[in-house]
Amino acid sequence: MDDAALQALKALLDETHPQVILAAFQNVDDDDAALFFVMCTQLKSESIENALAAHIGKVFAMLPFDKQVRIAEKVTTTEIVDAERATQIWDEQIARIKEALQKTAFLGEGAANLAKLLSYMDIAGQNRLLERLAERQPEVVESVSEKLFTFEDLSNLENEAIKTILQVLDKPTLALALHNAPPTIHDRFLENMSASQAEAVEAEIAQLTFEQAQIADTARQSVVSLVRNFAAKGLLKIG
Repeated sequence: MDDAALQALKALLDETHPQVILAAFQNVDDDDAALFFVMCTQLKSESIENALAAHIGKVFAMLPFDKQVRIAEKVTTTEIVDAERATQIWDEQIARIKEALQKTAFLGEGAANLAKLLSYMDIAGQNRLLERLAERQPEVVESVSEKLFTFEDLSNLENEAIKTILQVLDKPTLALALHNAPPTIHDRFLENMSASQAEAVEAEIAQLTFEQAQIADTARQSVVSLVRNFAAKGLLKIG
């Protein structure tokens, strides 16, 4: 395949949701799918490097497990192929992807859509719904919660709200959360402490080990959860 063909496929995959690409593979013969996957991992140019392999690898990971196994078996024996057949499979699969794209109306990412709907509810109502939903889809609830109020949104809190958080937030968790945090958030928290408290937190941050720093995201999510719980109880406002 020439560079133009590879660029065209990359552009198509860039603009097409993985679920749509997946739909284009549902009824494809395992031999043909294996050949197309192998070509995508082998064919590349300096301009796109491993972009095709990354795209198609994600699609392969989304296939039903049984189909993955069947295709994997075919891949292990797909080493030499007639050039004419390779071109035919290539063109046919690209046509399938384009057809699937034309037949599909993508409404956006589900968790983001739910987060937008919930943004019109008060915090208490959001929490009640998310608690019930968590019984069935805990991973979805986590994603939705992160979109409703993010760590970066802390920079928009009033000073009184930050002071309320500081009253119950322990120093180790705060230090972890502020490690490499955006300057606006880092400064807002320290500005609402006494000079000695701010100095102690800065010292705690400076002493963090590499292993401790790796769980900074967990600490930040703890802060976000605390803020949401306080907002639900009317102890502070976040919007």
